[in-house]
Amino acid sequence: MRGLLTSSLLCLALPLAGACSGAPEPVDGGVQPEVDGGASDDAGADAGSPDAGSPDAGDLVDGGTDAGWPDGGAADAGTGCFVSTVGVFGECESLTSCAALGGHVSTPGYCPGPADFQCCTRAPNVADNPPVPAGWKLMQQAAVTPAMTTWAVAILHDPTTYPMFSTTTQTFGTLNVLARVEWHPPDFQNSAIHRGVTLYQPI
Repeated sequence: MRGLLTSSLLCLALPLAGACSGAPEPVDGGVQPEVDGGASDDAGADAGSPDAGSPDAGDLVDGGTDAGWPDGGAADAGTGCFVSTVGVFGECESLTSCAALGGHVSTPGYCPGPADFQCCTRAPNVADNPPVPAGWKLMQQAAVTPAMTTWAVAILHDPTTYPMFSTTTQTFGTLNVLARVEWHPPDFQNSAIHRGVTLYQPI
């Protein structure tokens, strides 16, 4: 998935903890701008790394996609947890139980109990990205302004306010822009699937 600048995908990526640096560049042949976060969070706002398909730009506020806590009631296994570094929700489970699910990863430090009791979440997968929002289209790289890039980078670096798949909108001049936090594929700044922001504009 791309980042904030979708439709001008601005890839502010966090390979589970990313950073952005640079200025927006055309993504996927210039079709989508992307702000990539790379490996470190101090890498500035990179709006120049192209994405495989659309631009990345960080996170977005939930705009329809449910990024809420998973169901589960017990105080141990099944207790909801939130991996704040990337903005994903999961459930506290043993390493063995999480591994048995397949397609999930365990992250330490977000659940009470022994060291092998961790937050179990779905593994990053671009296939989990929702379709382009109805009434919107990816923003072209050339249409992404510095102000939009700054906005996308702020979203990217705030996974608590903008968990995975959340959306938010902001008006720039006369153009209303929608940003959504999505999974972005590996690129020259990130060796793994990472958090990014994709920007969209009205059709």
